[in-house]
Amino acid sequence: MIITRPGERLAGDAKNSIEIGADAIWIDGKGRIGKTFGVRQLIQTDTWRPFSMYIAEFTYTKPSKPGEGYFASSLLLQQGQTVSSSAASNATLMRAIRMIQEEGHRQGAEVIGLAFNEANRFTANDYEHVMSVANEFEKSGRVFFFFINQTDSGRFGFSTIDKMPPRHIYGRFFTTSHHYTGLLWNVPEADKSIQVISDVALAFREYDEELIWPKGSGLSFTQYFAPNAYAAGWRLGSQIELIKKEIDALRAEYGLPYVTEWPMQSFERFVYFVLVRVAYENPNFTELTAANIREGLIRAGYLEIEPGYQGVSA
Repeated sequence: MIITRPGERLAGDAKNSIEIGADAIWIDGKGRIGKTFGVRQLIQTDTWRPFSMYIAEFTYTKPSKPGEGYFASSLLLQQGQTVSSSAASNATLMRAIRMIQEEGHRQGAEVIGLAFNEANRFTANDYEHVMSVANEFEKSGRVFFFFINQTDSGRFGFSTIDKMPPRHIYGRFFTTSHHYTGLLWNVPEADKSIQVISDVALAFREYDEELIWPKGSGLSFTQYFAPNAYAAGWRLGSQIELIKKEIDALRAEYGLPYVTEWPMQSFERFVYFVLVRVAYENPNFTELTAANIREGLIRAGYLEIEPGYQGVSA
């Protein structure tokens, strides 16, 4: 797991939201862009946190018969708990809340964080259940929600509940938001005072210089998988312009506009392919060719997750 600028931007907005007393942050972005990846970085790191926190992640499925009992059972089952089919829904919900509270207390958390993946599946009734959870937590502490939403899931606005949720729900959960992007190819204006090179270049640098493989070896990923090329000065980041050129050429063939961001899913798969299958398996490797890059993009499924891709070249 590499630290990325999109992840750092999310951490900044989450920190600010918690500090100002908000109850939740609404996180949206296209599918496979890296939203869940970014939230998991928040769960697994603590330097960004303004208070001590315990954060639990849940994924919301698409129930055929949604209700409070289903909602509560989902929380319990995803934490490895058993659920009685005969239990009253409110009893099940209270049990789920107590379980989370106890774990937060055990970890000395000042704030409990609940991250809901696929929150775009929530209905108005689901947010009422969330409201019940929030009200119960407030009796003894504080809870903060991370709602992770996929904007191209076929639903609009704040899930299916309408473009403007009921006032009591909107005021509670939708006052702070964050638009999650892939790795950007250009530095945003707001970041130019603290960031010199693009998100993509910084991500390549993680593999070139920061991440160690194998653990304890002192070798970066690029150094391990391409030792001779690395010794001669080659880095993934040194070929970023050629990589971007090949991406734009591939996109043009399928009628897609020039690239602006790179989803984490295809980025990670591309890096794996070019380091492990191209560099590591070729003892004479010196640098990537245009053909290597194109094959890496195709094997990473780059086109398939790009908005506007129709599967037919222009």
